[in-house]
Amino acid sequence: MKYRILLFALLIFSGCATVKKDTSLEFMPLDAPVQKIYMTAKQFEFEPKEVLVKQNTHVVLEIESLDVTHGFKIDQYGINVTIPEKSKITIEFYTREIGTYPFRCSHFCGMGHIGMRGKIIVE
Repeated sequence: MKYRILLFALLIFSGCATVKKDTSLEFMPLDAPVQKIYMTAKQFEFEPKEVLVKQNTHVVLEIESLDVTHGFKIDQYGINVTIPEKSKITIEFYTREIGTYPFRCSHFCGMGHIGMRGKIIVE
């Protein structure tokens, strides 16, 4: 009986780990201006911590992990990716709406992990 409960719990919670696909690029005009941003991730900070971008911009964000594996998550854009240790990833999204969009490390990287945060400000 306890195995059935465990199996049921696994089935229920397995859907919680899914990553939403970023759909902001689907609404991007072909002639949208592009802004490229380089960011680093290291225990326990992103640099820069604050990024300014213009509304209606195609953002190409390259993030490099300088040490261990990190994550990068922006809830409002449905982005949640892993940055393997000492490697780079590229994230793209379209800034349709003005606002402040917090981001954070979504992969446990040590005791200071919870403070590894920043924000993207769309003007």
